[in-house]
Amino acid sequence: MKIKIQKIETYTITHATEEFEFDINEFRHCTPAFIGNTHKDFMDYMTNDIENIKDFINDNNDVLNTSIIKSLYLLDVDPMFNVIEDSRNDYEDSWFTMNPVTLSEKKVKNIEEEKIIK
Repeated sequence: MKIKIQKIETYTITHATEEFEFDINEFRHCTPAFIGNTHKDFMDYMTNDIENIKDFINDNNDVLNTSIIKSLYLLDVDPMFNVIEDSRNDYEDSWFTMNPVTLSEKKVKNIEEEKIIK
């Protein structure tokens, strides 16, 4: 009996952009407009109300100042990341998978070997 064995490894890389500072009141005249009052409201607005940051920037180019546009661009459109943690240097999660070679695979392999020999 033959068996196929495969080792699988997975790693975790955590990276982040720099922190960007925003005045949430600057977004009250945008489309869509920010209508909340708290930091949580603003995060909901950024993650749920704005579907595409690049489109949002284009649609609000006349409302947002250059600094906000640049920050939004670097935050989401073309982010530059710094690695915070890389588990490849420390550990991996790994496991083996095993599957028996089926009869049909054996037949195909034998046929291919016969073609090579001829």
